[in-house]
Amino acid sequence: MTHSSTSITPEEIDDTFERCPHCGTYAVQITDSHYCDSRFTSNLTDAERNQRITNDPYPADETVAIVDQLAGDAFAYHELDADNHSLCTLHTDNPLAYCTREAAQDDQYAPCQLCQRLRQKREADQ
Repeated sequence: MTHSSTSITPEEIDDTFERCPHCGTYAVQITDSHYCDSRFTSNLTDAERNQRITNDPYPADETVAIVDQLAGDAFAYHELDADNHSLCTLHTDNPLAYCTREAAQDDQYAPCQLCQRLRQKREADQ
C-alpha cells in the first residue's frame, strides 16, 4: 500500500469528522451516513431518557415521527423535513406514525440525537 505525500491536518480532521456521543464512532459531519444502533434500541436509563426529553428545545405541538410497531426496541422520535421525511436516514420496514412531540414524550420516546444534530446544523446554516 502506498501513501501519497499529502497529509491531512488536525484542523481538516476536526472540520470533517465528528464523534457519535453514543458509541464513539467517528462519522463525517453534516451527513447521516453513520448508523448508530442507539437510534433503534433503548439502552438509555429512565433518567437519561427523561433528561433528553426535558432538554428537547423544540415546540411540544410540532409533528414528529415514531416507528409504528406493536412491540420492540424503538424508543426515539424523529424530526421531520418539509416533506414529512425523517431528517436522519431511518431504515425500517415498519411504517412511520406521526404525532406531536408532546405525545411522543408522554409515551416515553426520546428525541433522536442524530435528527436533532442535523436540525441544529440546518438552522445554523440558514
